[in-house]
Amino acid sequence: MAILELEHLNFHYRTLRGAVRAVDDISFEVEKGHTLAIVGESGCGKTSTAAAILRLLPKNVARYDGIVRLDGKNVMELSDEEFRKTVRWQGISMVFQGAMNALNPTARVGKQVAEPLQIHFDAEKEEAMARASESLRSVGLPEYVERSYPHELSGGMKQRVVIAMALILRPGLVILDEPTSALDVMTQTNIINLLKRLKKEEELSYIFITHDLALASELADEVGIMYAGQIREIGPSEYVYPSPKHPYTKALLKSVPILRSSESPISIPGVPPDLIESPFACRFHPRCSVSFEECGWSAQEFADILERLRASGEDGGVRWGEAEVEDDLTLVLKPEDGMDPVTYRKALEEAFHEQEESTRAFKAVTKVEVRDGGVAVTLHEATTPYMIGEAHRAACLLLRKGGEKDG
Repeated sequence: MAILELEHLNFHYRTLRGAVRAVDDISFEVEKGHTLAIVGESGCGKTSTAAAILRLLPKNVARYDGIVRLDGKNVMELSDEEFRKTVRWQGISMVFQGAMNALNPTARVGKQVAEPLQIHFDAEKEEAMARASESLRSVGLPEYVERSYPHELSGGMKQRVVIAMALILRPGLVILDEPTSALDVMTQTNIINLLKRLKKEEELSYIFITHDLALASELADEVGIMYAGQIREIGPSEYVYPSPKHPYTKALLKSVPILRSSESPISIPGVPPDLIESPFACRFHPRCSVSFEECGWSAQEFADILERLRASGEDGGVRWGEAEVEDDLTLVLKPEDGMDPVTYRKALEEAFHEQEESTRAFKAVTKVEVRDGGVAVTLHEATTPYMIGEAHRAACLLLRKGGEKDG
């Protein structure tokens, strides 16, 4: 039975340039006693997903909607005060990234761990401190830590304190936001072993947010691969790691060095997309090694690519000319040096065909025709890929078409 279910969750930030779609139509579930690892590059929306689940919202919210069910109850229907009292920390708690930033440097550790009990249950100070001592011992910390200040502890000890704070109210689900990112390898191992023990003894469920695929494999029962605000692949870790379906997941795994392997890691070309003006259809297609016409280039993206090719001198001998974007799928190219438009159209068609493997966007061209002294280029009308499969699902047009290619 699922302890947490998300359906079409959206969380966008308002900025002067437009809405940043940090969490865009996310759906997944976490089974009781299981760990779901959310993996992806920095800036893909992992931490924003955690903030959306816990309703930790900034002032510049442009959109926040969807369904979040905890133990079958839609907590999005609760008022902010009801949510604070019954869900946050008591039903779902969080271990924030960077233990030092999560702790008050002027307060003793024991007092900070006890604070949720006093706030949520109006517990007496003596009772709260006793529970705090118990919680600190459960994460393997000695007794003196309770009377210490954060600056007197090592990085690993501070991380254990933050975990103790997250567990003080006995929540069923804990969100771990890169809990070991600032720690050395040995301390990372100790923290992961601690989380495994607590999961077994307390029957905890985790959402483990990380960009480290190797670390995720140590703790995760299921893995969700996130890219540009969306989940692109999700399934049991024993399926996703050996048999990834989405080209982005394949590229991520190939970028990780493997011990006792002679193969060098391969970097993913390009940069993550702008979450304000996201690419058409599949958001990974501008960086994908197996993209094709249906993956979805817009006319503006196409014009930008032509400009980069011209600036770099990699135009294959074709002077692309000035591009004027007519609509989402059409742009008009003006020939330079007085070239005849008919001759220019023929040169463009040949260039698009010859360079479609090196410049994937050229595969999206469906029509090239002379128009008003220029040449109009029309692109394929793309469709957004959806998640297909059952236990192991992925969103890629190649899968929908029934074929897979090595990426």
